[in-house]
Amino acid sequence: MIHESEYWKTPLLRAATWLEKLRITEGSTERSLVRVEKELFFGFYAIRKLLDTFKVSNKTKTMIFELKWFPCIERVDYFNAHRIDELFNLNKINKETRDVQFLCNQFIHSFIFVPVEGEQSQLLGFYICSDRTRHEKLYFIEIQQVLSVFRTVGRDYPKRAIFKRDPKTDQWEGEVE
Repeated sequence: MIHESEYWKTPLLRAATWLEKLRITEGSTERSLVRVEKELFFGFYAIRKLLDTFKVSNKTKTMIFELKWFPCIERVDYFNAHRIDELFNLNKINKETRDVQFLCNQFIHSFIFVPVEGEQSQLLGFYICSDRTRHEKLYFIEIQQVLSVFRTVGRDYPKRAIFKRDPKTDQWEGEVE
């Protein structure tokens, strides 16, 4: 249960700033790469927990993203997961629209996680797929999509809410703005 959301949201804003400034070079330490993973995995876990509360607006809870994905062409397992260019057709770009909850789950349950860097050593995004989707698709999540989610959730402090109890589930439902 999250009572005070500031302690979950402020680290998201700090992580977004750090990820945006990060440069990955051959000299990057293992420590920096581990921090990338931790910031993302803990961040998306925090977001998923916040989505289950009334601490973010309905608008944030329904964010959607157009994600690029590549079809699987070989069985993916623990021993070959690092060879994404052999396992997925990276020349066949597909797109689909998914919600923020799906995005969170790809990171939280990731089976493949590969940061992608640009020409100036900046993070461009991540190849990722969950344990459930690994035999079907490899997603490419752009860094701007990650930053958008982290910053939107990190800055979302609802000002108004209307609650009612669902007669079927006996749970509270809310319209949070």
